[in-house]
Amino acid sequence: MFEKLIPIIEKANKIAIFTHTHPDGDAMGSSYALKLVLTSIGKCCKVFLLDDPDASAFGLIIKGDDIELSLEDCDLAIALDCADSKRLGMYEEPFMSHPNSIAIDHHVTHVEFAKSGTVYSDISSTCELMFNLFKEMDISINKEIGNNIYVGLATDTGNFKYSCISGDTLRAAGELIDLGVDFASISKAAFDTKPKAYYDLMGIAIGKLRMVCDGKAAALYLESEDFKKAGIKESEANGIVNIPNSIEGVEVGAFIRKRDDDEYKVSLRSNKYIDVSEIAAERGGGGHVRASGYSVTGKTVDEIIQDLAEGLDKRWQD
Repeated sequence: MFEKLIPIIEKANKIAIFTHTHPDGDAMGSSYALKLVLTSIGKCCKVFLLDDPDASAFGLIIKGDDIELSLEDCDLAIALDCADSKRLGMYEEPFMSHPNSIAIDHHVTHVEFAKSGTVYSDISSTCELMFNLFKEMDISINKEIGNNIYVGLATDTGNFKYSCISGDTLRAAGELIDLGVDFASISKAAFDTKPKAYYDLMGIAIGKLRMVCDGKAAALYLESEDFKKAGIKESEANGIVNIPNSIEGVEVGAFIRKRDDDEYKVSLRSNKYIDVSEIAAERGGGGHVRASGYSVTGKTVDEIIQDLAEGLDKRWQD
């Protein structure tokens, strides 16, 4: 799978690692697992992490020593868990202008943007790809590296309940547990421990739920004032996205939040048969079959929901 990329990685000495905006557990887990591995084999590397990472996942990641390293000094740039160059945020231009770049990603809507090579596979997470990469590189995965990989495996599979997992995913998780990774603590911190402000925000969110498409879809909209009222940052409230599609009878849930003055981020989740990556791709976004997203400018919330409902009405099964 990685036969073309491994020689490029092995040849490099100074490596910059990037991932997508608002990094989640898979983005950070894969990035810092790679950093620990590359450092262990004598490489000089740095993760250029963007702002507003998922708070619970960030606290679980083992990051290693931080070093001063500029992108200009690096002979290789690697993007992880990033479906397209726009999701690199402020690092898009320097990454795209770098003469030696690699992208490793698992999104079904991935658009190739790296110069040297891109790996895409129908697999649970980028962390599972990292697990396979390290095996191919004959790297011994220790407990610290395994911790980061496990965080990504768990968070990108909803604690191993999403349809994206395979037997290989569970075998990888089992091997990491055998290394001593504290899976129980990771699970509790990532899924079962929330600040009180999270539940205050949940109350606001539930009050804003809208049922559409005869109850087969649900949407909620939150803006900055809602987060301020609850006293919580968006990065501390990632579970809110799952409220709409957790309602009985709902196939697709949408979580809409206002980011900039005229920009709305729409996150989609589906339960059984709707491929929300297609819906997102039609609107300039992307992601996975069961979890995708896109951005909208120049429309009201009502128009966004109406447009989504019309897109879904073409796809319902009898």
